[in-house]
Amino acid sequence: MNNKGFMMAEVVVVSAIVLGLLTTLYVSYNKIYSVYNKRISYYDNTTLYRLSYYRDILIENDLINNLLTETKDKTNKTTTIYTTESEEHSLFHLPDNELSESDDYDERVYLTYIGDNNKNIKLENIQNIRPTFSDYITFLSDSVKLKSNYVLLMERCNIDEDKKDDCKYAYLEVYEGNES
Repeated sequence: MNNKGFMMAEVVVVSAIVLGLLTTLYVSYNKIYSVYNKRISYYDNTTLYRLSYYRDILIENDLINNLLTETKDKTNKTTTIYTTESEEHSLFHLPDNELSESDDYDERVYLTYIGDNNKNIKLENIQNIRPTFSDYITFLSDSVKLKSNYVLLMERCNIDEDKKDDCKYAYLEVYEGNES
């Protein structure tokens, strides 16, 4: 007898199983990879260090206490600390040795008051917020338990046209001194 038909059926069955397995692995890997990329952009060390640098500038220049009070008294509870796109909205200007690093990035830093009982972060009445920054704020509100009443938020996006959607985020809690 001729076994060519049996071999052909065996090749088709084994190929279908292998192809199904590879497709399943690809779909699972793709989901894991996209969640990994999102998480990396939400917990970026460089952005966090940069944000702490801005906080230290506020502390060294004795601006932090007045800023906390002003932010709490505002109706929208948010103050723009620093932005690279408009110097008039920034509270301070970077020294010349720091400007070269920030030239490649669009940086925005906000201080927001989230209150004693309401721990939801909202950036109301802020112009030109990217949808990814709004997603980050929603992520923070849903997944992070904040212990302070104030939060510094930073968005740092690459201004290169090829990497326009390459934005990194960080948050830093700011304490008034009487919180535990």
